[in-house]
Amino acid sequence: MNHASAAALALLGALAMAMPVANASAPQGAVQLAHAHAHGSHGQAPEGHAAHGQGGHAMAAAPSPEAIAAMPVSTALAVSDCWIRLVPAPAPSAGYFVAANKGAQAVTLTGAASPRYAAVMLHQTTHADGMSRMSHVHGAEIQAGQKLEFKPGGYHIMLEKPTQEIKVGDIVPMQFLLASGDKAQADCEVKPANTLAK
Repeated sequence: MNHASAAALALLGALAMAMPVANASAPQGAVQLAHAHAHGSHGQAPEGHAAHGQGGHAMAAAPSPEAIAAMPVSTALAVSDCWIRLVPAPAPSAGYFVAANKGAQAVTLTGAASPRYAAVMLHQTTHADGMSRMSHVHGAEIQAGQKLEFKPGGYHIMLEKPTQEIKVGDIVPMQFLLASGDKAQADCEVKPANTLAK
């Protein structure tokens, strides 16, 4: 680990000790997760670094920008309150939002993408016995009429490999990909690493 990585992790560790852990509970039956695979664990650290150690993790290839651009916009899924907790590189940043299914059938969120990041993944943080564990989530089902909140200490997206400099105050366009082949879109405000909510 280089000096920059060590410094970033030390900063995040210190922030984590001062931050309350957000309630990651969801309404009963509102969310079903498919194919969650844990790939790292750590003690009370915020999303964005510890689970992305030297071992890394397998990741399915994301659709091309052209394929995403051609996807129709979903009439069921609406994404709001999107923001990004900016973490100093090379550690990944984390994104949060509210996904509301306004349709009559369940929808499955399978991924996200942005022209500002080369890699975006769905994740979940769980807490047990004073430890936090991040898991890569391949799909999150949202029942008709329900909401899924991505927030610190719970579900989130990991944002890696920025394609250009990202600064606090920037607005990052994001596409949210559905199993149906549709997409939802939102602009995400970039906030400092110690931010707890939008």
